[in-house]
Amino acid sequence: MSDSKPYHHGNLRDALLAASLVLIREVGIREFTLREVARRAGVSHAAPYRHFRDKDEVLAAIAEGGFDGLTAAMQSGASKSQDSFGRLRNAGLAYIEFAQEQPEHFHVMFTVDLDKVRHPSAKAAAERCFAVLVALVTAWHDGRFLNGSPQTNALMAWTTVHGIAELALRGQLGFRSREELQDFSKAAMDLFGRGSELPGPREG
Repeated sequence: MSDSKPYHHGNLRDALLAASLVLIREVGIREFTLREVARRAGVSHAAPYRHFRDKDEVLAAIAEGGFDGLTAAMQSGASKSQDSFGRLRNAGLAYIEFAQEQPEHFHVMFTVDLDKVRHPSAKAAAERCFAVLVALVTAWHDGRFLNGSPQTNALMAWTTVHGIAELALRGQLGFRSREELQDFSKAAMDLFGRGSELPGPREG
């Protein structure tokens, strides 16, 4: 296939990323190759290098898009509650739902090593995503914690929802529906909240 063949997709970069996600779904990251991505996108083997230096840069771009999407999902979920813990819980539920809806993105996001030098924008997207969680945890306790810093408490919240998301994707939780998974996730977040709250009344 000649590289001079007219390109009909309209947006080569987006077409390559879309083909990459389909390929990852079918064969995983280890068997993922730019040559196969190009074939599936209907372009020459050289075409991907117009936008990406190598396979790792494609994966970093997928991760960046995933983190941006997850950040938006968490912020949207949080906005549905006026209560500070409700905002945090809703963001956690949105995290788990994102993994269910975007499993290929989710897998790449937490498999690929995002180097600050080689992939600065992807690394920044990941850091922005975690910053949203830190802000929600901080707002919940107004900056006062029994168990360490806001970052430590955010890590606790993250490991709770990420563990659920990963196990659910692997089919290891045994739930038969999204509703069962959501009910379990709500209970887990409430348990996290009770274990991390300060003494005294919590806002209702």
